[in-house]
Amino acid sequence: MKRIYHFLSSEAGNYYIINGLTALSYALIIPILSIFLIDGLGFEPIYIGIYTVAYTVSGIYITQKFGALADKGVDHKVLFIIALMGIVCAAMSYAFLTAFWQILIAGTLFMGVARASIPMILIMVRHFAESSATDPTQLNAQIRSSVSFIWILGPPLAFLLVDKIGFEFTFLMAACAGVFVALYAWGKLPQQEKASATKGESQALQNQAIPRVVYYLGAVLFLGNVANSNYITAMPLYLTNDLNLPVSFPGLLLGLTAACEIPIMLMSAKWAKAIGTTKVLLLSFIAAMVFYISCTLIESMLSFILIQIINGVFYGIFVGVGISLLQDKAPNCIGKATAYYSNMMALGSMAGASLMGIVAQYFGYKEALFISFGAILIAFIMLFFYELLMRKNQALQEA
Repeated sequence: MKRIYHFLSSEAGNYYIINGLTALSYALIIPILSIFLIDGLGFEPIYIGIYTVAYTVSGIYITQKFGALADKGVDHKVLFIIALMGIVCAAMSYAFLTAFWQILIAGTLFMGVARASIPMILIMVRHFAESSATDPTQLNAQIRSSVSFIWILGPPLAFLLVDKIGFEFTFLMAACAGVFVALYAWGKLPQQEKASATKGESQALQNQAIPRVVYYLGAVLFLGNVANSNYITAMPLYLTNDLNLPVSFPGLLLGLTAACEIPIMLMSAKWAKAIGTTKVLLLSFIAAMVFYISCTLIESMLSFILIQIINGVFYGIFVGVGISLLQDKAPNCIGKATAYYSNMMALGSMAGASLMGIVAQYFGYKEALFISFGAILIAFIMLFFYELLMRKNQALQEA
C-alpha cells in the first residue's frame, strides 16, 4: 500500500492520474457515440463514417499544429490543457445538439482539438522518462495502464448512465471530468523548462527526418487500430440490435477487456526485453485473429464474457509496446515519432469506424466484424516479413 501511495504522490504518479482522468472523459464519450448517433438521434450507420472521417482529419491537422507550437517552445502543459478544453466543449455540444450538421461541426472543431491531448501527454511522459533515467517502455506501459484501469469502469458506467438516465447526462459527466483533470493538471504538472539549445541546433532538430522504418511500423500499428476501432464501433450495435442483448452489456465487455489488459500491459515491457518487441506484437496479433473470428461464431453472453481475456492479451500488448517501438526507432526526433504514432492511431480509428459504417449499411453489423480480422491479418503479415528482414540483416552483420 505504501508503494502505491509513494508512486501516486510522485511526478510519475501525477502523469498516471492525469492520463487516467483524461481517459475517463473519453470513456464517457467514445464507446457510446455509435449508439448515440444511430439510436439516440436516429441517423443511418453510414453517418458514423462521415462523422469519424471529419473529426479525425481535423484532429490530425490540429495535432500537427500543436506539435509545431511545442517545437517553438510553447509549454506542453498549456497545450495539453487547451486540448482538454476541447473534450469539455465537445461533450457539452453532444449533450444539447440534435441535428447531424451541428454534431459534425462540433466534433470536427472540438474533438479535433481534444485529439491533441494524446501526443502531448505521450511527449511529456517520454521527456520525464529521459530526464529521470527511467526505462521509457516500462514507464509508457505503466502510464498507459491507467487508461485500461479507467476503462474497467468508464464504458460500463457510460452505458449504464445512458440506459438509466440518458445521453445528455452522460455527456455532461464527461464534460465535468474534463474540467476536473484540467484543473488537476494545471496544479500538478511542472512548467516546461526552456530549451538551452541554440537557434541553429533547434532548427537542426526540427529538420531531423523520421527513419523510413518508422513509417512502415506505423502502418502496422495503423492496421491494428483499424481492427480495434471497427470492433469497438460495431460490437455495441451488433450485440444490442442483432442479438437483442441489454444496452449495458457492451460496456461490461469493454470493462472486462480493460481489466484483462492491465496485467498484460505491465508485463509486455518485460516480454519485449526478453524476446523482442516485434515477436511480442506478432503474438498479440495471433490472439486478435482468434478473438475477432470468435466474435462472429458465438451468441451467448457468457461466451462473449470469456473471450474478453483473448482481447485483453491483444490490446494490452498492442498499446503497451507500440509507442515505444516507434520512439526507439527515432531517438533523435521523439516528438515527430510520437505525433506520427498518434496520427496513425487516429487514422486507424477513422478507417475502422468508417468501414464499419459502410459495411453495416449494406450488409450488417456482424459482417462488419470481418473487417477487424482482415486488418489484423494484414498487420501480422507485414510485421512477420519485417521480423524476417531484421533477422537476415543481423545474420549478415554477424557473418
